[in-house]
Amino acid sequence: MEEFENIFENVSVELRRGLTNLVVLSQCKQPAYGYELVKSLGEKGFPLDANTVYPLLRRLEKQGLLNSDWDTTTDKPVNTT
Repeated sequence: MEEFENIFENVSVELRRGLTNLVVLSQCKQPAYGYELVKSLGEKGFPLDANTVYPLLRRLEKQGLLNSDWDTTTDKPVNTT
């Protein structure tokens, strides 16, 4: 029984990871700041921590699924997706 619970837990984690990728990609049709993405997803009932979103955006960019730019016109550089 414990083995089944471990398998189920692993599948659940992978499903959530895949769903998170799809949800984030669905929101990247227009340029936006990462913070705006986190806020928007939370308002839509899909809360994500910024510490999850930023590495995810980097992975998606490395996979060629999106592009990001750094806005250096402000005091602190910000990533726009």
